[in-house]
Amino acid sequence: MNLKNKEDMVRYIIYSGFVACMVLLLPIQTSGQEPFDLEEIRVVAPYQPTISDAFKIALNPRIDDTTQVRLVFNYDIQSEKMITPFTLEPIAPARMRGEPLDKLYRGLVKGGYGTYSTPYFEGFFNSLRSNQHALGVHLKHMSSGGGIEDRGFSGYSNNLAHVHGKKFLRNHTLDGNLMYERNGLHYYGYRLSDYPEEDPLHDYVDGLDKSEIAQVFNRFSGRLGFGTHHADSTRLRQQYALAYHWLFDQYDAGEHHANFSSHLGSAIKQDPFGLADKQYFSLDAGVDFYNNTTTADTINTFLVQLKPRIWSKYGLLSFSLGVNTSFELDSVSFFRAYPLFEAEASLVENVLVAHVSFSGGLEKHSLHSVTTMNPFVNTMVPLRFMNIKSEIGGGIRGSLSDFLSYNFSVNNAVIENHPFFVTDTAQVLGNQFTVVYDDIKRFNARGELFARFHERFSTRFAVNYFQYMLTEQIEAWHTPTLLFSVNLRYNIQDKIILTADGYTRNQSFGRVFDESGNPAVAEIHGFHLDASLGIEYRYSKLLSIFLNFNNVSNEPLQRWMNYPTQQFNFLGGVTYAF
Repeated sequence: MNLKNKEDMVRYIIYSGFVACMVLLLPIQTSGQEPFDLEEIRVVAPYQPTISDAFKIALNPRIDDTTQVRLVFNYDIQSEKMITPFTLEPIAPARMRGEPLDKLYRGLVKGGYGTYSTPYFEGFFNSLRSNQHALGVHLKHMSSGGGIEDRGFSGYSNNLAHVHGKKFLRNHTLDGNLMYERNGLHYYGYRLSDYPEEDPLHDYVDGLDKSEIAQVFNRFSGRLGFGTHHADSTRLRQQYALAYHWLFDQYDAGEHHANFSSHLGSAIKQDPFGLADKQYFSLDAGVDFYNNTTTADTINTFLVQLKPRIWSKYGLLSFSLGVNTSFELDSVSFFRAYPLFEAEASLVENVLVAHVSFSGGLEKHSLHSVTTMNPFVNTMVPLRFMNIKSEIGGGIRGSLSDFLSYNFSVNNAVIENHPFFVTDTAQVLGNQFTVVYDDIKRFNARGELFARFHERFSTRFAVNYFQYMLTEQIEAWHTPTLLFSVNLRYNIQDKIILTADGYTRNQSFGRVFDESGNPAVAEIHGFHLDASLGIEYRYSKLLSIFLNFNNVSNEPLQRWMNYPTQQFNFLGGVTYAF
C-alpha cells in the first residue's frame, strides 16, 4: 500500500483501529442468541481504502450565464477650439567660441649691413583687422658698392615704395595701389685686363667714369579694381581693373602701358542634359595699349583678348572648354584663335590627381618685361609679339601623407618669336645685350616635392629639364637646360630659425663670332652650385637678429656673359615689430 503523505497515514491508522474494535464486539453482542450460518469468505486482494476529494465552498459565488450580451455605444465628439495665447520670448543666438586670433602688429622694420658696402632697409606698415578697409605701405632700399675684381664699377641700388588699400562694401570690394621702383646699375661687363697699355682702347677704358656706364630704370605703376565678393556662386561674379605702367631710363627710352581687364562668371543652375554635378561659365576680356619711344622711333601697339570658357564637374572628373581669341594691332594686324581645354580626374581622393591641358595665346614683349629679365639690356632692343601656337601639358599631383605632397608634369610648346639675349656687338665694350627672336619647340619636365613636419621643419625640392629645337639660332643663348633647387627651413622652439637654399644648373652658352664673322658658341660656365645659409635669433616676439651668408661656394657665378656675381658675402641686421 502506498501512502502519499502523512495525512493519509493518519487516516489509515484510525480506520484500521475502528474496524478492529467492531470485530471484537461482534461475539459479545451475539453470545446469547442462536448461532449464524457462516460462510467462508476469501480475500483475494488486499484492501485499498479510498477517500474522495474534498471541495471547498467558494467564498465568492459565481453564476455561469450562458447568455451573451453585446453592448454597442454610439457617441459624437463635439470639438471646440480653445484659445491659448502664447508670447515667444527672444532667444539670444548661440555663439561659437573659436580659437583666439593671432595678435597683429601695425609695423615691421628690418635693417642691416653687409660686405661689399651693402646697406639694407625694409619697412612694412599695415592697418589692423577690419571688416571695412585695409591699408598697407611697403618701403625698401638695398644697394652695394660693387667690388668685383677686374671689372668696371659694379655698384647697384634698388628702391621701392608701394602703397595699397582695399575698401569693403556690402557685396563689393574696391582696391587700388600705387608703386614706384628705382633700379640703378652699371654696365660693368667688360674685363679691364683685356685692354693693356698697348691697346688703342686702353686710355678710353681707363678713363671711364662710373656715371658713363650707369643706367637707371624708373617704374611708376597704378591699379584700380572693383568687383563682387558675395558667396553665392549662382549670382553673377564681376571683376574689373584698370592699370597703368610707365617706365623710362636715362637714355631717353620710355614705355607707357595701359591695361583694362574684366572677368564675368556665374554658376549654371541646371545642366540642360542632366549630367553635370556643377557647371560654371566665365568670360575674360582685356585690352592692352603700348607706347614705346626711343631716340630713333615711336611705336604704338594694341592687344585685345577675349576668353569665353565653360567648366563642368562630373563626379571625380572636371574639365573646361573655351577659346582664346586675340587681336594684334601693330604695323600689321592679325587675328588668332586658340582652343582651350583642361581636364582633371581625382583618381584617389587627396592622394592622386591627374590633369591634362591644351592651350595657346599671344603675349607682348614689353620694355618692362625685357629689362626685368635682363637689366643689362640695351633699351633700343626690338620688341615683338610672342605667339604660343600650342602648348600641351599633363601630369599628376597629390599627397602621400599629411606631411608629404608632390607635383610632376610635362609640357611641350610650339612658340614663334621666342626671345634670347645675345651680346650687342654695336657696343664698343660689348657690355650690353640685345634680343634675337627664333621659332622654337620647347619640351619641359618638372618635378616638385614638398614636406612639412609639424611647424618645425619644412623642405621643398624642385627639378626642371628643358629641351629646345631651334630654327635659326645654333644654341638657346643664356638658357641652362637643367635646374635643381632645394629649400630648407628649421624652427627650433620659435627661438632660432635656420634656413638653407641651394640652386644648381648645368652649363649655358653665349654667342660670339669667330675670325670669319660667323656665330660661334662660348661656354659661360659649367655645372655649378649657388648656396645660401641663414640664421635668425628671436630675442622676443618683437625683436630678432638675422645673419645671411650668400654664395658660400665662393664662385664668381655668371648669369649673363661677362657679368660675374659677387663672391662669398654676408648680410646681418635686426628686425623689430611694433
